[in-house]
Amino acid sequence: MTSPDATAARLPWDAADPYPYYERRRRDGDVVWDEHAAAWLVLGYEPAKRVLTGSGWTSDPLANPGAAPAWRAMDPDLLRHNILFTDGDDHRRLRGAARDVFTPGFIAGMTDGIEAIAAAIIDELPAHTEFDLMAEVAVPLPISVAAAWLNLDEESAAPLREESPAISAMLSDFSDAATVDAGAAAFTALVAEFLPLAADRRTHPGDDLLSFLAADPTVDLEDVVITAVIIAVAGHETTANLLGAAVLRLASTSGSHPVDGRLVTELLRLDGPVQAVARTATGEHILGDVRIRAGEPALVVLAAANRDPAAFDEPDRLHPERSDPAPLTFGYGAHYCLGAALARLEITVALRRILARGPNLRGDPVWRDTSAIRGPERLPVLFGR
Repeated sequence: MTSPDATAARLPWDAADPYPYYERRRRDGDVVWDEHAAAWLVLGYEPAKRVLTGSGWTSDPLANPGAAPAWRAMDPDLLRHNILFTDGDDHRRLRGAARDVFTPGFIAGMTDGIEAIAAAIIDELPAHTEFDLMAEVAVPLPISVAAAWLNLDEESAAPLREESPAISAMLSDFSDAATVDAGAAAFTALVAEFLPLAADRRTHPGDDLLSFLAADPTVDLEDVVITAVIIAVAGHETTANLLGAAVLRLASTSGSHPVDGRLVTELLRLDGPVQAVARTATGEHILGDVRIRAGEPALVVLAAANRDPAAFDEPDRLHPERSDPAPLTFGYGAHYCLGAALARLEITVALRRILARGPNLRGDPVWRDTSAIRGPERLPVLFGR
């Protein structure tokens, strides 16, 4: 999963509509220095791909000399064992343990289960009654999928539902020490809860993510659990926000579009929730006409790269038939999102059921008050049927 950056929460773009800020900065170039973030902003599509795929960069937040104090106060084990913040052999080892469970065949085999979960959540909501789509659908659906995917019974799934909000808040804002403390405590609680489960799955494996991870003897059980928690919580965070933004966009757009892979790709391009991912240079780089030196931080602004007019015609327009390059919403290269195919499947299944109910917006959305992850906090909707 992609993850927000420690510095991104301090950036001066508007949480509801960051795109005008990106375009103003793009006038100065595809790679610009931002005083607020104390980092290079990589706004262009091609430079973004170069950073995400090239050597000479690290994902370790502590490599950034200006890392927020909350990062440095965090338990180093949560960073050292975290698939989001490791590179090289450590990252390949953690990623390799989850490789088999993210094959197209395995994900396709989850379709019936996700359809059943979506039906239980969406189809049971009454027509002609206003409700908050985020609270009733967008947030609970991916959590329920994650619980099923980890093969958790109701008792084991309860801590995942209880602790996820604090972890999600931490992933959205690493600049607030209290938020980080609460998120780290929630993360530690989930690790303690799932360690015995992972140990049991290593001995008695099943057909689930936790068993696949635990089956690899080269991965410590603590790594197994941390990876499972990160995938579940970060996947829930991004899927919930993307689903809310997608419903808002489609309900506000005249005409209709078939919910297929092309539409989902276009929604990912326009409304990807993670605004930026962080890297720190470990060597000297030339990006465009900018020299970035070792030790200098960069924010790869995925949301800006996905609307780069040099890569996408009419970049602010919903155009599912476009044949432009793939968006960078799920990252690129070694850190490409493991759960991308699962997120696409969840969004596709949920959107088809929601649109079949004839959603009508019932007022303006309330957007999350963070620039690290964009998405509605509250979205009032009424089903017409």
